[in-house]
Amino acid sequence: MICSSQGKAPCHVKVPLFQHLGPEASSLLVSLLQSQVFHKGEMVVKEGEGSAKLYMVHQGCVKLSKYTENGKEHIVRFLFPGDFFGHDALLHQKPYGVHAEVLETSTLCTLHRQDFDHLIEHDPKLAYHFLLAVTELLEQSEEWNTALSSMNPEQRVAKLLLNFHVRNLETDGIKLPVFKKDLALLVGITPETLSRKLAIMQSEGLLQVAGNVIHLLQLEELQKRTQ
Repeated sequence: MICSSQGKAPCHVKVPLFQHLGPEASSLLVSLLQSQVFHKGEMVVKEGEGSAKLYMVHQGCVKLSKYTENGKEHIVRFLFPGDFFGHDALLHQKPYGVHAEVLETSTLCTLHRQDFDHLIEHDPKLAYHFLLAVTELLEQSEEWNTALSSMNPEQRVAKLLLNFHVRNLETDGIKLPVFKKDLALLVGITPETLSRKLAIMQSEGLLQVAGNVIHLLQLEELQKRTQ
């Protein structure tokens, strides 16, 4: 359906890629976007599928993952409101390189390749901003992988919590839409190690775990733990 954003701010307002757009170009983009609601566990796309759409997360959380030949899952990234994926498919009409699974009821907005081209014709600066956004994604991924490779389990857990804190600020705590096994996979530790480290940090007064919500009580100390 056409993106109505349910009476709230348009989908693209949270997406850094489009934040430079003026009123006219912004209105054009809204008219081109389509939105769709996905429920927990639904697959948005599967690795290897062909398409030419850019997906933007308006509400909810999406897991991007890949599978090895022996069926082992590798989690690439968790996406929150304002994040996007499918840029390779959009630009190069390549098959999607990841599985995208919705982890909670989510609203995603899509932009087709031909509509993206039309938008660039209207606002040529968008191509430059798109390049910047994709470059930033690559830099973040490289920084994340490099940092984790040199960290011990405690440092990895601290970095994970701080990352979720920065990217998911809709509540006064970090609401985890994922299972601990997924979080553990993301930072390369076992679920048992993750649970143990969270329990230790809670006993030290760094955080408080309440169901699937984690309240960070000492941000500065957690930041020190990553150094």
